[in-house]
Amino acid sequence: MARAGPNTATSEFFICINDQPSLDFGGERNHDGQGFAAFGRVIEGMDIVRKIQRMSTIPPDPDKLEYTSGQYLEKPVRFLSLRRN
Repeated sequence: MARAGPNTATSEFFICINDQPSLDFGGERNHDGQGFAAFGRVIEGMDIVRKIQRMSTIPPDPDKLEYTSGQYLEKPVRFLSLRRN
């Protein structure tokens, strides 16, 4: 779950394609070292995840050196169905 500080995760999430140790507890991504909550995994449809990964992103703004620079998709992705197993 995406978050800004402790107890702030609400509705935003991200899918990690590879290991991201900086997002783990004790990682360097957040100054509080608390990491991010992992709440699921892709059990089928990884081909779709890879297609999303290859989609065009909004170009980075050279005046704003943010950690998310160049990571937002130009067009939104609509989830037509999600289910719990």
